Amino acid sequence: MVMSTRGIDGAPPGAGAARLAPSADLALGIGMGSIGFLVASLGSCLILLARDLAIPRERLSWLSGGFGAALLLLGFVGERLLRIGARRTLQVSSAGVAVGAALLAAATSLHLAQAGALLLGIGAAGVVLTSPVLVAGPGAAGRLTRANAASSLAGVGAPLLLGLVEGLSGRGRLALLLAVPPLLWIALRPAGPAGAPPAPVPSPAPAERGSVGWSAARSWLAMVMAVSPEFAFVVWGAARLQDSGLEPGAASAAAAAFPVGMAAGRILSPRLLGRAPVVGVGVALAVAGALLAAAPTGPGLATAALGLAGLGISPLYPVLYDQLVRTPGLPLARGAALGTLASGAAVLAAPVLLSALAGVVSLRTGYLAAVPVLLLVVALHRPGPGAAPAARR
Repeated sequence: MVMSTRGIDGAPPGAGAARLAPSADLALGIGMGSIGFLVASLGSCLILLARDLAIPRERLSWLSGGFGAALLLLGFVGERLLRIGARRTLQVSSAGVAVGAALLAAATSLHLAQAGALLLGIGAAGVVLTSPVLVAGPGAAGRLTRANAASSLAGVGAPLLLGLVEGLSGRGRLALLLAVPPLLWIALRPAGPAGAPPAPVPSPAPAERGSVGWSAARSWLAMVMAVSPEFAFVVWGAARLQDSGLEPGAASAAAAAFPVGMAAGRILSPRLLGRAPVVGVGVALAVAGALLAAAPTGPGLATAALGLAGLGISPLYPVLYDQLVRTPGLPLARGAALGTLASGAAVLAAPVLLSALAGVVSLRTGYLAAVPVLLLVVALHRPGPGAAPAARR
């Protein structure tokens, strides 16, 4: 077989570049880990930024909006964007995340913070878009799970580090700068040789297109329902702890309970696939966490509520994303773009909705809205003829 001088990832050939280039798994792991760290920082960053800029917390509900808007945009143009190559897209995206994180860490005005959040969102959306394409092929599910586990593990330290830096210097947002060097390393390294292209997806017959469309639509809606509560907890978790009686620095550190629960669940859930109804169990735990978060409890139980919710929510995104991209008859790049679009819809809407509810009822009571949303995930996840459950590998 004659190989092209450029692969599907747009990488130049050459042994020197191959030796210098990180593997796809390493590059994606670093990218997802950095994203996990920064996303898990959003809740703590919100309360610290509100204090530093002397504005109400509710005015910062857009903090995750840049990420959500970018996910929506890349969801629409993702198939075309991936034509430049998944590795090239990952490099450019990593550079955008690095610049955005630096701006958000050092912002002394609302406009600078908004610019940082937007750049971080665009770059992070690009990393998410490339993830299923970079790991396409044998063992894709396990590799994607490991990348998401890296994201969750990195997220564990984010609130703790912001709380530590805040306690030492009074400028906790500077902890965001820790994500900049690894992101720039990925952005500036050679792209390396391309991997093997995924197997071509045959076009479905006209009679089958309706089934493919319904299966993809159901998986897409399930993703939206699963990611919405996740970002509501990420963005407003520290604020919930602050309302329970903790100071901003302590609330920032205690908010680590949610990413700790997420990391534990991401590590354990792959072993349970095929042995237990992972989505059903996850939803049950997440609902229990949401109900506890909505209860009039002190800091201890409020922190436990975040941990329980994180544990339950953790397997939902990887399982449902995998179900979407593996819809028979759906091209991989299109599935990745649809998954990115679903994440964007959820990330953009959920924190803003919870903030709006907090204007009518208390933020604590607003967490009750997560319950019906999570229950819809169970209804939408039921396997049908167009999508194989993630457990059956």
